[in-house]
Amino acid sequence: MTQRMTNNWPPLPKSFPIKPCFYQDFSEEIPLEYQRVCKMMYYLWMFHCVTLFLNLLACLAQFIKASSYGVNFGLSILWLILFAPCSFLCWYRPLWPVFSGLTAPSVFFFFFFVFFCQVAIFTIQAVGIPSWGNR
Repeated sequence: MTQRMTNNWPPLPKSFPIKPCFYQDFSEEIPLEYQRVCKMMYYLWMFHCVTLFLNLLACLAQFIKASSYGVNFGLSILWLILFAPCSFLCWYRPLWPVFSGLTAPSVFFFFFFVFFCQVAIFTIQAVGIPSWGNR
């Protein structure tokens, strides 16, 4: 493994006042046999964020139609702000050192616990409980 470069994730413009927080390079840090799995987890995380954003748009449309759905819209904002970065930090990012061989596989237990909790929350939301911020 080569010397670590400057942080490059999230990709932000140079003029942006906030700088990237992490260094992420699949081809450099992850062995070839784990790159596919690691990329799939990254794509799953991106799909998760897009889904939260689409949920926000659906709740906004519902709120525009009837102002009584303000709680759903507010909670959808909270879910996006809370779950997008927390899912990156709590289930995607802990996998990075495991796949790169820098930590023990015991980190998988943390990943599976957090991932299970998130899947449980999404299952409850998929049931469609009213005023839970999902549409």
